[in-house]
Amino acid sequence: MISRIMMTAALAVVIATPTMVATFRQSWAADAPAGSQPPPAPPTTPASTATPPPDQAAPAAVPEVVMAQVAGKNITVAQFMQYITQDTRLVLKARTVPGKTEILHEMILDRLLQEAMTREGLLPKDRAPSNRDYLQAYQKLAKLHFPEPSSIPSEEALYTYYQQHPELFGIPAMVRVSQIQFRIPDNADDAAKAAIKAQAEDTLKRLRAGESFATLAETLTGNPQGKVAKGDLGFLQPEKDPWLKKAVEGLTVGQFSGVLESPVGYEIILLTDKRDAMIAPYANVRDNVLQRIQQETQAKAREEYAWKLAKEVGVSVEMPELKGAIPESIP
Repeated sequence: MISRIMMTAALAVVIATPTMVATFRQSWAADAPAGSQPPPAPPTTPASTATPPPDQAAPAAVPEVVMAQVAGKNITVAQFMQYITQDTRLVLKARTVPGKTEILHEMILDRLLQEAMTREGLLPKDRAPSNRDYLQAYQKLAKLHFPEPSSIPSEEALYTYYQQHPELFGIPAMVRVSQIQFRIPDNADDAAKAAIKAQAEDTLKRLRAGESFATLAETLTGNPQGKVAKGDLGFLQPEKDPWLKKAVEGLTVGQFSGVLESPVGYEIILLTDKRDAMIAPYANVRDNVLQRIQQETQAKAREEYAWKLAKEVGVSVEMPELKGAIPESIP
């Protein structure tokens, strides 16, 4: 959480590069609800103060695209993109609407905590706060309003948590897969979709006839990363991706799937390796279990404090598909 506070605190209104804008708009379209439109791109260059030639009209200013407001201050698309570039995992998460919603939720929480630090007088007023200032202010705020739990759960409660969250205390189950992906362009009509599906089915016939999966992936896949790796996506956790979990269900190592419909079009998946979960003995991770329970308890108290403050300062989400970023009880 501290790292997120620092990132949010450091965000000024940033200017997105054309590549970031394109990536954001493409990822938005990939998982947006039917009929929704991606947000317009923010400006890619600072507004010029130079006078345009007499025969050239001055370009119209592109309005700032607001995703949410906290205490009357905007969270913009440009800031969102800057935020996710701090961590590759956030970039991957932002490819889906649920992922974007979760990230926006965290950004809103950070802004609320920053507002609380200001209200409590925990930040310097004579200069711009540094990262160290924010860290110290957060620690003081936490001590006042959501301190670390002082009580220790019973041994039974610790063991129950361990049993319910085995993936946290060892190496989760993993699968290594290769992929041939056939992407459907935005706004493709039925004929174009049918042609892409036919291409996927033709590729499946070629695989069944004995052609190399790697060679076909290198030639045909629409995934740029997969193309250079000849289809190999490396080890992935199926439990974290419902689509992948269903795709590899029933496959044995060395076996490929049929043509599967995916969020981006159609895919053929080859299972190349599989590793079962390896969970550490309870006695070895008991302290880790305790730490996680205490962290989750404090995080819950922190959220309750933040959303209580939200009712005072005002919070809103401006994009309908991301309304889940705030609790329903917040107006």
